[in-house]
Amino acid sequence: MKPSYFLASKYSEALINILSQKAKINHLENYVKAFREISTIMEENESFKDVIFNPLLPVDFVVNKLVEVSDYEDEIYINFLKTLVQKKRLNLIPLITELLYRKNLELNETIEVKLILAKNVSKKVLNEIKSTLQKNTGKNIKLVVDFEEELIGGMQLYIEDKFFDYSVKGFLDNIQSAYAPTGGGEIFEG
Repeated sequence: MKPSYFLASKYSEALINILSQKAKINHLENYVKAFREISTIMEENESFKDVIFNPLLPVDFVVNKLVEVSDYEDEIYINFLKTLVQKKRLNLIPLITELLYRKNLELNETIEVKLILAKNVSKKVLNEIKSTLQKNTGKNIKLVVDFEEELIGGMQLYIEDKFFDYSVKGFLDNIQSAYAPTGGGEIFEG
């Protein structure tokens, strides 16, 4: 069964409401880490998926396996997992993880910025980029750095749903699309 964004958002909202009511919303990051562990193993280990999706295994056994993998024990967390198992909603865990992660960023007034560079740079340069982004956005920045040599130089930024390309490759691509619209013909006719 394909995971439903609508259902995942309802379960995520319910968990966030419970954490808020119990004054444990500051533990949301721990929940995100725990669910991320489960999601990773679900993606990488078919045997694990076979076990947790097996309808013949007792609910408590499956919940214990999930807790063991996530290495996080909390009464609310365990009860939430138990509900997912009983309702046969374990397929929602990757979506729930992403939704909880986004909510945690929002609560911490943080935005995630994906920074793609052509080569490795010093911590000082990364801190300067982060500082500049914090000044311009007025929010905390969680910088996720990746490297792609084909950029040649410069950087690309993904800030929430916006993309900024300050790479040499991007510059060259813009020149190519502006001056060679037909895909390689002569630039000048003469």
